[in-house]
Amino acid sequence: MKRILLFSQPVGPHMDKVAKFLFPKELENKIMAYMPINGHQSKQEYTKYWQELAEKNYTRFLFIDNLSSNYSSEKEKLYQANILLISGGNTFELLHNLRKSKLDQAIKDFSKRDEYVLAGFSAGAIVLSPTIAVASQPAGDDPDGLMDENLVGLTDLTGLNIISFEVFPHFNPEKDEQNLKNYQTISSNAIKPITDEGHIVLDLEQH
Repeated sequence: MKRILLFSQPVGPHMDKVAKFLFPKELENKIMAYMPINGHQSKQEYTKYWQELAEKNYTRFLFIDNLSSNYSSEKEKLYQANILLISGGNTFELLHNLRKSKLDQAIKDFSKRDEYVLAGFSAGAIVLSPTIAVASQPAGDDPDGLMDENLVGLTDLTGLNIISFEVFPHFNPEKDEQNLKNYQTISSNAIKPITDEGHIVLDLEQH
């Protein structure tokens, strides 16, 4: 099994469906690596939520600190896992931290394995795209309101390029239709919107 799972929001009734894709029965000896955007600075209740969800689905839980200077240790934990979940937050900060910790390459290597589930929600879904430029676009009905603020001054917006399209998370059809259309005119990639109740599952062929 080689699966990529993209969604916007980690709470709500839709999470029952998401969990079935995140912890598939077909995957044996499940071990999930959880990667929040800001390492151990992440709120403990978020970590607890994912740990309890993993254990509920008979899955061992590992925490990946993408702010760690010990790249080898974090990479080794990632290579033990067959499920990787990259969390949401500020997309620019996430990509900046992944590059600094060198875990961006480790994630690319993870996606080339024979069996895995690679999941990202919100920012975690955007970084898997060819570019994170969508994060700098307006979101909602406030023309000055951006999806994310570039707090780290990132200039290279190249994503991990694990998926061939871009995603527009937290898409609200009533407020974001024009924002999506405007962005489609400047992007050379296909863009797939994901509502807060939605998800995208890509089951890839195994060779």
